[in-house]
Amino acid sequence: MSLIYNDDINRIIDTRCPHDIIMCDEISLAYTLKTDDITKGKKPSCTPFEDRRDYFEYGLSENECCQISTVEYKDGVVIDVYGHDDMSEFGINLPFNFMGRRGLGGWENQFLINSPYRSENKKYIYAYLTKPNGNNLVVAVLSDCDGWKIDYSPYSWGHFFLNLKILANYDKAYGTTRRSFLHLCVAIFPVTDFNSCLDTLSELYNAPFMDYDVSGGKIGDTVSLIPHGNIDRIIEKHNGSEYVLKYDGKYTIKYEGETELTPVYQGKIGAPVTVYGYKDIVSLYKKSLDTVNVDIIKKRTNSNLCEHECWMSAMLRYLMKYENTLSGVDKKRYEDMLLKELDIITETDESKAVPAVTILNKPHDIFPAYNVYKSRRVQELHFGIIILLDAYKYFGDEKYYQYAIGATDCLLDFYFKDGHIEVDWGDGTSEDYTTVCAPMIALCDIANFIKNKDTSRYERYKKCASEMAEFLYNRGLDFPTEGSKTDLTEAEMEDGSISCTALSLLYYCKNMERKESYIEKAKEILDIHENWVMKTPICQMHFSTLRWWETGWEGDADGPALCCGHAWSIWRGEADYLYYELTGDTEYLRKAKNTFLTNLSKIQEDGTTYAIYNIDEINGGGFHEDTSKITYKLANRFASWQDCGLSRYVWIRMCDTFLK
Repeated sequence: MSLIYNDDINRIIDTRCPHDIIMCDEISLAYTLKTDDITKGKKPSCTPFEDRRDYFEYGLSENECCQISTVEYKDGVVIDVYGHDDMSEFGINLPFNFMGRRGLGGWENQFLINSPYRSENKKYIYAYLTKPNGNNLVVAVLSDCDGWKIDYSPYSWGHFFLNLKILANYDKAYGTTRRSFLHLCVAIFPVTDFNSCLDTLSELYNAPFMDYDVSGGKIGDTVSLIPHGNIDRIIEKHNGSEYVLKYDGKYTIKYEGETELTPVYQGKIGAPVTVYGYKDIVSLYKKSLDTVNVDIIKKRTNSNLCEHECWMSAMLRYLMKYENTLSGVDKKRYEDMLLKELDIITETDESKAVPAVTILNKPHDIFPAYNVYKSRRVQELHFGIIILLDAYKYFGDEKYYQYAIGATDCLLDFYFKDGHIEVDWGDGTSEDYTTVCAPMIALCDIANFIKNKDTSRYERYKKCASEMAEFLYNRGLDFPTEGSKTDLTEAEMEDGSISCTALSLLYYCKNMERKESYIEKAKEILDIHENWVMKTPICQMHFSTLRWWETGWEGDADGPALCCGHAWSIWRGEADYLYYELTGDTEYLRKAKNTFLTNLSKIQEDGTTYAIYNIDEINGGGFHEDTSKITYKLANRFASWQDCGLSRYVWIRMCDTFLK
């Protein structure tokens, strides 16, 4: 079965699924003119600029200056487009039927931009598009090319993909080298999975490609290298040094940090991959904590208990597990940082309370006692429960225990209704928050902790956890998330809500009561969610989950843009780990290790850590409305700002999985 190109409608048809809508518009020309200045004027939403678009008829664009030709090659389609000298940006729009489009087949039959790849020299550029019904595609660039640009939705905070542009030239504002001969060649092929994707790419490029079983580990660990095409050598690059190694199907990790491995066959250099190494996990943990800077958190964020105070539980758990590795000076420094922040969280004077941080022990506004001050974001409350419980375990101060209990009672009294967590926004609308940031974790953890301390509360917390699990089991394939409601799309299938649903069911089964039906439901959800799990063999991307709107706030706040190795990927990683523990299926342990490595590999050799790994080069421009606020430069893979909060979430969950 193959792809065919319909010249009459300038669209692709997939003969594997002829009734599926592959493209929701015609392939068209994407360009700006040399006389255009995209840096002036009002900034559009979720994109730094709007370019020009021309459609093709009888092989010519509307202005009759550009040509398109297509050929069906083997089971795919190859598209050639030629431009003219007046153009600055030059490329094509590939308006695939991306997930969320209303009335175009439903999410099972729509695409996600799952695993894009761009080699440093831009010789290899591709995007693997997943579709839950299994009819996946790969888009590969076969000519000189600057890269891609994703058009994100100008509504719903950019939560949806709208279009994929392949651009031979970026607009002149980005300062890339201009190609005077404007030609773009793009191949689109049907594939079944990522293995067949890499096989197809190896054949298309006539070059070796490579994958691996895991994307890193401690120095001395061995990684299995999986060939796609023939390989006889590997070029190893680390910190500017380069060595040629014989390929034998494995690689032993030698260095701390990131190492690039490039497959070679008979002198033909293929597509590089990266692996990540660390000396040992405890020293990496400490190195990550040592670079936490509360001043950066307060300067860059509102310090809320969910995203930005994750360092606190990470630090508290380090103290509880590895206190013997600390000098007296380091221990006191950690404790002083924590106690100062805990004083803010437990502040009792409302005039000194900090919104989104203080858990006020008395009613205020519409909120009961022990709600996060002036915040309806319930995820801040259950993250606060975890921080306070950890603080009590380490410091032994009864105040922290009382606050943890008070916050849990508030969570259940004020937000828990008929088995689910519901947030009332005070404007006549409410949202299901049962899987926003996995509140099941906090509820199970505190229930088990108080089991022999407070029997009546334990029974209540256990009952509520049971009702929550049953609610999620019965909710079906409905995955509501915060802030994405719009009449313009189908209901969103959001990465985090999907993975948190599976995680919550498995967490309940592991920590409260094992139910086979819940484990089976979680497996069904994980199988669906596989379409949101990246496979790109770059250590920050390999088994990262697919997220892109956080870059509006995190990193350099210049999104939306694909944010690989995001902390919330750990929800999927922990779900895989729990599924392994509950069933013994070691394939899920491998998956979990890869997902955790996407977060660990954002830790630099000096301990500096970043929120995300940014594979897009042209980001959405943040929430600015004026182009003068945008810097028209290509995004680096790491932000210019380090992260000191959410990036430490990985350690909290490591302590309950790989480090327990």
